[in-house]
Amino acid sequence: MRNHWLRITGGFFGTIVILLMLFANQLGLESFPTWGARRTAILLAGFLLVVVSLLYREDNFIGRTLNSTGGRFYIALLALNAGIVLTYLWFASDGLWKSLPNETDYIDLQANAFAKGQIELDVQPDPALLEFKDESLYEPVNREGIPVLWDATLYNEKYYLYWGPAPALVIAPIKLIHKEDLGDKLLCLLFLAGTLLFLNLIILYLRKRYFEHIPHWAILAAVAFAGLVNPMPYVLVEGRIYEAAIVAAQFFLVGGFYFLLPALDKPTKFRLILAGTFFALAIGSRTTVLPAIGLLSILFLIWAIQTQRPLLIPILISFAAPLLVGGLMYGWYNHARFDSFTEFGYRYQLTSYNLYEKIGETFAIEYIPPNLYKTILNPLERRDTFPRLFPTRWSGPGWLTDYHPKMYLTYTENITGILVSSPFALLALLSFVKPRKDLRWVLASLSISFLAVFFTLQAFFFIAMRYMLDAIPTLSLLAVIGFWHGFDVFKNQKAYTVAASIVLMFTIAVSLIISYSGNLELFRIHNPDLVQRLAWTFDTLFKYSR
Repeated sequence: MRNHWLRITGGFFGTIVILLMLFANQLGLESFPTWGARRTAILLAGFLLVVVSLLYREDNFIGRTLNSTGGRFYIALLALNAGIVLTYLWFASDGLWKSLPNETDYIDLQANAFAKGQIELDVQPDPALLEFKDESLYEPVNREGIPVLWDATLYNEKYYLYWGPAPALVIAPIKLIHKEDLGDKLLCLLFLAGTLLFLNLIILYLRKRYFEHIPHWAILAAVAFAGLVNPMPYVLVEGRIYEAAIVAAQFFLVGGFYFLLPALDKPTKFRLILAGTFFALAIGSRTTVLPAIGLLSILFLIWAIQTQRPLLIPILISFAAPLLVGGLMYGWYNHARFDSFTEFGYRYQLTSYNLYEKIGETFAIEYIPPNLYKTILNPLERRDTFPRLFPTRWSGPGWLTDYHPKMYLTYTENITGILVSSPFALLALLSFVKPRKDLRWVLASLSISFLAVFFTLQAFFFIAMRYMLDAIPTLSLLAVIGFWHGFDVFKNQKAYTVAASIVLMFTIAVSLIISYSGNLELFRIHNPDLVQRLAWTFDTLFKYSR
């Protein structure tokens, strides 16, 4: 009888939701005649509720799913991921839900070029640029007043991109049938959703293989952290080519780990080929992951020698062949553009600096101290108005403030230190307290990847919030392992569970706040009504709570 009334109630509310969405304009619930993502998602939820209510039987698939612990867990996991993706969409659309304010479409430009069988962009340089016959072209002062494709590279009177070609190669087949522009923000959103999917799959694998005793809520907590930790939502607000290239690289890198980690336990040629292919595409998206994958390959060689001697050659070939092919293709691509196998075009970039002259200063060991401070410790700024917490450009000590080696840029973009915004990541250290032998290769792989990318970025001549995303997914997976391992280290003490939960909630809350406050100007430009409503609502609440 109880299930009967639940079905009736679910069907009734589902029908109400459907009708409200279908007639939202007539009822004054929506001011736009077009259907946005929010309205569509609510309508689909209403349909799902009606379908479940109509088809539910205790002995069918729906009934068994709803009445089993595992089934309810997967429903909760699906709902959590839907909430995370909707959060991504909210930030990407600046809270509009209707459209994605887009600034660049560089990947689309490159994909269109590939679809036409060419490597140069189908954009003609301004004739004034072609009058330069030497490297004086790359001095910003000399180009004042001349329109340029900003941050693109110009070589032999043709425009190219220094960003890796892999994302454009992936969507080039789509451009053969879909002629409309695919903005970099849309691709950033799709690649980030794909990264979230791979993070889910890795987390589920780690739990099934190594942490079967971990409760379901701890899995949901791990997914929430990995999906919402700063700067996952942060990068979507701008979502330009800069962010899209980083997110694409992480999609392929994390995808590579999804195939590699199970292969370290039970190697198969298929998994290793896919792992090598995804890692090659990660390098083809962003070359800063090259040191990480290079060291990871050395670790893989050591693993194979120690554990897979009878199958050593086929295993090494399966993993290395895609990387070798990818490297050769990238080298050919560089030579076809810049007459050099190792030239990626960075020195020919039309940007705010003369990188042609200063290319040797873009990476230097001297940049590591201030960058480490920014990446780990740079604090938040507190203000009296909503959203109250704001990322800052620089709040370092005096001895670092006055430290300006070579072309280092102290005051560039907002950034918040990992320990300030994401203290839950510290649980990664628990992975190495009484470490488990069966996890040694997993921990080594993730640690090497994280550290290699992390320190590569510290040697760059400036640091920004989006760069943290190069290292955060692998760090998140280490933190998840440490979080779960902590249940064994602390013998399931409630104090540990409570403390970890509080730190997790703090991490997610700060991440969401600074994703908004750090991009407040863009919200003001694209959605001023939302900014005004949020400020009035929360400032009023704070006023009455005093």
